[in-house]
Amino acid sequence: MRKAFTLIELLVVIAIIAILAAILFPVFAQAKEAAKKTAALSNVKQTATSFAIYLSDSDDTFPIAYRFTPGVGWRWNFNVSTPIGWMGTGYAQGQAARMREDSSHWSNTLQPYSKSYGLLEGPGLPEKEVYGIGKSPAGVVKSPALSNLTYNGLLHGWSATAVAAPSQLPLIWNGRGKGNAIGASLTNPALRCAQDGSTACIYTPGGGVGGAMFVIYDSMWMWSKGGNMAFADTSAKFRRFGATLSPGDSDYKTDPYTGYDANGNPGFFWWDGFYPWLFRPDYDFSQ
Repeated sequence: MRKAFTLIELLVVIAIIAILAAILFPVFAQAKEAAKKTAALSNVKQTATSFAIYLSDSDDTFPIAYRFTPGVGWRWNFNVSTPIGWMGTGYAQGQAARMREDSSHWSNTLQPYSKSYGLLEGPGLPEKEVYGIGKSPAGVVKSPALSNLTYNGLLHGWSATAVAAPSQLPLIWNGRGKGNAIGASLTNPALRCAQDGSTACIYTPGGGVGGAMFVIYDSMWMWSKGGNMAFADTSAKFRRFGATLSPGDSDYKTDPYTGYDANGNPGFFWWDGFYPWLFRPDYDFSQ
């Protein structure tokens, strides 16, 4: 006759299962995090390759970084609908004038080369509202992209042959922080170009229009306390952000920001008095 489990034996089995689960769950979570980190790096790398193909068709000149309207000027501090006019004609962004403006932005001009708005996404990051209408407003004509990648706007209209350190200069990166903007792309950092177009919108070492960086979503700790960067030579790698917390300073040669708090939120960005330090096309990274 088969003997049944005693209560003690059953409790022992349950305890063993609980112990194994406690050991394995963190491992599974780490594996999932690593997969997202790898997918994010792939997106950055493929986007950088798209830039390289674009450059071959544009006399080695980097794409326009901002919305632009002739006679009006540069909209360097605005989001851009991605894809163009996705929300339909019931909104200003879906009207012809705004769509023409948005069509000059890198997130849209790069599409013939990247063939996918999905490359702009930060895998697994939370979705963030920009326009306050969700993903399926009345009259929607296209699916909005989820956008986390940002372009180094100091390269706006700059010659690729004039980059001092292509293997170290960030070209494209997870520059929005811990979130995907719904249907909206941004250039970060950006040149503070004249809204009226009265001055040349170009990086000028030691002066000119100056530059700015934008507020991020929640934290710069997107995956494994960092994010990904692709460089002007199309190489790509993971970068640890906020390795040193405030009041200590981060490494200005690898981290755009400093003054990080315990949640990975930076307080400041490194700059040279005019432009964000790490993104300057003429910087040789030896200083």
